[in-house]
Amino acid sequence: MATLARLQARSSFVANQYYFRNSNVNEFRKRENDAAVKIQSWFRGCQVRAFIRYLNRTATVIQKWWRGYVDRKQYQLIVELANCNMKMDHYNTMAVEIQRRWRGYRIRKYYFNYYYLKEYLKAISETNEAIREALEEFAEMKEQEEKKAAIEKEEKERNYQARKMHYLLSTKQIPGIYNSPYRKEPDPWELRLQKAKPLVHRPPRVKYNKFTTNLEEWLECTSARSFPRADYLPPINRKLCQVFAIFLLP
Repeated sequence: MATLARLQARSSFVANQYYFRNSNVNEFRKRENDAAVKIQSWFRGCQVRAFIRYLNRTATVIQKWWRGYVDRKQYQLIVELANCNMKMDHYNTMAVEIQRRWRGYRIRKYYFNYYYLKEYLKAISETNEAIREALEEFAEMKEQEEKKAAIEKEEKERNYQARKMHYLLSTKQIPGIYNSPYRKEPDPWELRLQKAKPLVHRPPRVKYNKFTTNLEEWLECTSARSFPRADYLPPINRKLCQVFAIFLLP
């Protein structure tokens, strides 16, 4: 009984020791497993990388040989085309030279007289020179006329503007805007305004309708044309408004 009691008392300690040792073993087993997996992964990675490098070197060699073969074929084709073009250019040049010589010989011998053609071309060149000189003179004269017309038009426009702005002319009491007292000489527009005449607006002409009515109708006012009717009312005779330009001088 005492032995059984001792065993029962030690049962919990034994169980704890068993659990502790099994847990340590599991931890060591997991570490060993992780280490083995890492070693295997590293080794397999080395194998795969070595195989990939081998494949890359093999593919590079294959591509190098294939590209060299394709480039050599293409270069041979380019050389053949260049050679063919050179030959064709040479043949064309020689054919053109032969044709030129033959045509020159035939034209000189059977169709044209060289000296007569030379005189004819000389006469044509002299005529062309004379016509060119005449055209240049005509163009110069035309340009001068256009310049003169433009100057006359500009002068006419300035005179018209001067007539419109005649109210800006200086007076004895008040100087105009073109005759500033701070200037040594008056503005050219001041001189132009002095020479110009003021622009007067003429009243519109009133046209009276002619009427033909009998005396009886006119007295009885039975006709629509008894009295004259005008398109515009007759103007009122009165003085025009005078515009003064007042300038504030310092």
